[in-house]
Amino acid sequence: MKESKLTQKVLVAVLCIGVLAYMAVYIFQAWRTDLVTTTAYSYTQRVGVESRGVVVRRESVLPGGSGYLDLILAEGEKAAAGDAVALFYSDPSALNIRQSIRSLESEIAQLEYALNAGASGTADAAALDDQIVDAVVELRSLAAGRDLSAMDSTALSLRTSVFRRALLFEDSAAGELNQLIADKRSQLAELNRSMGQVSQTVYAPFPGVFSGETDGWESAVTPDMLDELTAEQLAGLLDDQRSGDPSAAGKLITGSTWYFAALLPGGNPGLAEGRRYALSFSDGWYGSVTMTLDRLEVGDDQTLAIFSARSDLADTTLLRVQTVDVILDELEGIRIPRRALDVETVTEDVTDEEGNVTGAKEVNHYFVYTLVSSQAERQEVEVVYTADTYYLVRPADENARDRLRPGDELILTTAGLFDGKVVR
Repeated sequence: MKESKLTQKVLVAVLCIGVLAYMAVYIFQAWRTDLVTTTAYSYTQRVGVESRGVVVRRESVLPGGSGYLDLILAEGEKAAAGDAVALFYSDPSALNIRQSIRSLESEIAQLEYALNAGASGTADAAALDDQIVDAVVELRSLAAGRDLSAMDSTALSLRTSVFRRALLFEDSAAGELNQLIADKRSQLAELNRSMGQVSQTVYAPFPGVFSGETDGWESAVTPDMLDELTAEQLAGLLDDQRSGDPSAAGKLITGSTWYFAALLPGGNPGLAEGRRYALSFSDGWYGSVTMTLDRLEVGDDQTLAIFSARSDLADTTLLRVQTVDVILDELEGIRIPRRALDVETVTEDVTDEEGNVTGAKEVNHYFVYTLVSSQAERQEVEVVYTADTYYLVRPADENARDRLRPGDELILTTAGLFDGKVVR
């Protein structure tokens, strides 16, 4: 009898220990801190084909001179016929004179603005006080950072605000400001006379967009050549090494249309003449330009595509040989890390048109787990796009109440998960 009671006690103890061990493991798994999650978010994936090509424009090189070159117009700035675009200096000291002229011109313009604003009574004292304080703070910041490039314009802005503030209450300030402007104009006239003795001005012979760089491509390929250009000819041009004219004063780009002649690998990737495509540039300028496909010549090894555009000309004046992505499609979905996707392969019946089962096939179903409160929630998705480090997915049922949405918290550690499992 005693042995029977002892055996029962041992069995009960073992059973209790087993239950406690199971509960401990379950609690540990439910509350463990190594749960890794991330946020799902909306994403647009551009699908395209990479191509190499050359930017083609109507360009005329501006003859230069000798000495030190100083550009008057900025890169991509429009020039009218007869506008001064550049200066050549025979004396290095002329560079300092030119800088003084620019500073005086800017200062006179701001002082005249201050005078007109004060005389018309449009200046507001509180706003001017704020501008003065902001300018002083900016000057201090520039000085502390040893950034001297913007100090001239900031100092002029401060002086303008101070004069405008004084004009609100001092009748004599306007007279002093007029005298200061007259003195500045006199100094400017003297500097311009000195500059004329040591400089040569280059003028625009016709209207166009100015570029200060030449690269030797200006006459190598022109818009007039694009109708007869072949893929083999373009490949040969792209392999050539070219350099610009070091003595040129820049160039003028005429016409509002520019082109991109591209080589695409293999046959036609799905392009159609007359359609518009986005070309994504990333070398020297980051941006996307919508261009029209004017001409397409499909070959076995490579395809020639000629695109044209009438926008972004001023932003692309320095671009020439480029590797771009021709965007064929844009896919929208939810971006998730690759490790967040779980796959389940099931066998499904194959039926004919009459509903009769004719066989079976294996079908993959894809799932993600999201964290809802403290539980894992399983949601079926379909894969739209596969990348090296992520998937673009959509809910398998767009109308489901518990479908995957942007902003959901994804669980990345999918091993051992099931729908409804307590994970936190």
